[in-house]
Amino acid sequence: MSWGPNKAIAARLAAALLIASSATAAAAEALVVRALGPSARSFPAGKKLADDARITLQANDTLVLLDSRGTRTLRGPGTFTPSGPAQANNRSAIASVAGGPARRARIGAVRNVGGATDVRPASIWHVDVAKSSNVCLTDPAHVTLWRADATKPVTLTVTRASDGANRTVQWQAGEPTVSWPSDLAVTSGAQYRLNWGGAEKPTVVTFKTLAAEPPEPEAMASTLIENDCDAQLDVLIAALERPAMAAATPEN
Repeated sequence: MSWGPNKAIAARLAAALLIASSATAAAAEALVVRALGPSARSFPAGKKLADDARITLQANDTLVLLDSRGTRTLRGPGTFTPSGPAQANNRSAIASVAGGPARRARIGAVRNVGGATDVRPASIWHVDVAKSSNVCLTDPAHVTLWRADATKPVTLTVTRASDGANRTVQWQAGEPTVSWPSDLAVTSGAQYRLNWGGAEKPTVVTFKTLAAEPPEPEAMASTLIENDCDAQLDVLIAALERPAMAAATPEN
């Protein structure tokens, strides 16, 4: 009797088990997306923590973790592990801030880590004109500007830093969003200044073009962190924390 076919099947099964175990190991990590307080330097955004890691936080520390199971907010003082219960619905949450035009048009009030109500853009792809930051985008031809206070008409001036080329945008009262000027091309790596009457100083944004939109919350967060797209990371974290937040309980 020939054992050739059986050996081939066994080899394929072993390879499949190896891939599965590798995937499980990769999934058993939590990504730090925000750290506040005395221990913040020990937990920079983007740092990965093993599922069984012991995390010691001091008083006034807040640590927000993200993995395939959801988000988890740890508040010191105490010692924690990333493997505790997580807030679910991350994929529906990310869809609400990174979905199609109908969802992107909505403006929402979400709660931040400190519990205060803060108005943010409903889409991570909207450019908050009040925040200087890198801005990640997937479609440079269709950029949307957003403002928190839409009660008054505003004339916004957009200036390209490299050559001083500028365009004005008329923002009507009641309109939270407006399109980027079509005759001022958006270039990856280019810096632009946004200014309007009443602004203390111009907002400076630098665009970072992505090859594709990351499909999963963890990948999206990692991409925003790697490109220093801090304002968009704030929007993503706020969306992922929309379910009722319950702080994790320290271990005994």
